[in-house]
Amino acid sequence: MRNIASALRPSAKDPAKARIGKRTAVSVVATAVFAAAATIGAPAPLNAATPAATTAACNPLPFNLPAPANRHTSAKKAWAFYFPPFPLAVDSPDPARDVYTRWMDTHNSINGAYDLRDRPVAPQRAGQTTWRQADFEKEVRQAVGAGLDGFIWEYNDSSDIRWQQLPAMLAAVKAVDPGFKIMLSPDFNTAAGSTSDSVYKNVMKVKDDPTIYRNNAGIVLSPFFPERKTPSWWDGLRSRLASSGVKTNLVPIFISWGGGTQKMDWNNSVSGYSQWGTRIAGGVPTLAKESAEAHRRGKTYMQPVAFEDSRSYDGRYWESSNSSTLRDSLATAVSGNADSIALITWNDYTESWVAPSKQRGYAVLDMAAYYISWFKNGAKPAITQDALYWSHRSHPTNAPYSKAPIGRNGKPTPMYIPNGDAAKNEVELVAVLKSPGRLTITQGSNVKSMDAPAGLTSFKVPLVTGTTPAFKLTRSGATVHSVNSNTPVRSSVVYQDMIYRAGGGVAGSCPR
Repeated sequence: MRNIASALRPSAKDPAKARIGKRTAVSVVATAVFAAAATIGAPAPLNAATPAATTAACNPLPFNLPAPANRHTSAKKAWAFYFPPFPLAVDSPDPARDVYTRWMDTHNSINGAYDLRDRPVAPQRAGQTTWRQADFEKEVRQAVGAGLDGFIWEYNDSSDIRWQQLPAMLAAVKAVDPGFKIMLSPDFNTAAGSTSDSVYKNVMKVKDDPTIYRNNAGIVLSPFFPERKTPSWWDGLRSRLASSGVKTNLVPIFISWGGGTQKMDWNNSVSGYSQWGTRIAGGVPTLAKESAEAHRRGKTYMQPVAFEDSRSYDGRYWESSNSSTLRDSLATAVSGNADSIALITWNDYTESWVAPSKQRGYAVLDMAAYYISWFKNGAKPAITQDALYWSHRSHPTNAPYSKAPIGRNGKPTPMYIPNGDAAKNEVELVAVLKSPGRLTITQGSNVKSMDAPAGLTSFKVPLVTGTTPAFKLTRSGATVHSVNSNTPVRSSVVYQDMIYRAGGGVAGSCPR
């Protein structure tokens, strides 16, 4: 989600402006459509059932999660950064009438208007008056079902819809899984000489809520791009809260950090380090460096993890190499001994997301779940059933196109890679196998196969236009599991669409 300044790391200048600009757009676009349906007060729990333990009889994952009571016991924690402007539904419980239908593929981002390529899958509802909280409950179940321990909730002040939706999310957590937590990610007034009043007041409003995440040092504050203020400004905020009996500690998500000598002036002000992270496979090795440096300073490290980054609003995208950036980042969190991970983000559909969606189903989250289990439990999960996950784009990155969308600058914005890893045009099959088997990717008359061991294997082949890829697992010549892409690969397009589509899962279906 950042303008990558080198082949490895994000820049600290231009991308910050990009995201802050989007914050302004949120206040203009999203607040208006949210206002009518916002649940401002603290809703009552809906008495939703505790999430059931996954079982062999009906388990959507290729491994078993711990029983619900044991899912949050690990000292290692897994989070997802939640972006409140994009919940399951925005302004209507009817998916056909919700504003998402007007945000999809508009090909025009002037004045901060959204031009989305994907959206969440909204549940069907019948006369449900508490749909806002019910939607949050569904997202909590989705997150818990992947092994996550909570959301990092970005918000502004009390007039912002992101803050106004927090009571409904807190109630949803209590109704679904009290072990799931909400980590506060406060935005703040960046004007010269501005005070910490709004951040202080809002923390005080929720200081006693058991759903707010705390560690041994108190409530954890994890602001995005905290370096817009000095460490002493944050020290002053924490002192104000402490004088009111509220202990806090700071785990900032810096816009960028290389794990070197930068940010040394923050060391006495933070309990841990994190940053927005890389969106390219070539940038992943730096994450282990950051973990080692945080630990050398005597602090914890929350490692960022992303699937990809594609921004139709300004034409930029970065090559994530199908699921490689996601999987390599998560594997590095294990090998680099990170203390926690943060999926960046759960649901920012303008840049980077991992939540279940129209164009990807649960595929991205399910792949992440395998590594999250490994990370939290210290061992690769035992595979109980086979799973096949696919990913590819809907056209090659160099496919001819006839039109370019209008960006926020009011000009046509063809998609391009500003820097980082070069574009790739591949089909990937990620197989999670209980025992060895043979994998096959078929694209028309182009058929490629490989023998895969038990465990997780990535199999990639060049993308073939004019086909719809199909995937198969065989053992002893017999098909054990197969899945087909739902995305034809076009040789030319009207508008470019650089997001990776994805799908697949275990054989059969399991309600989610």
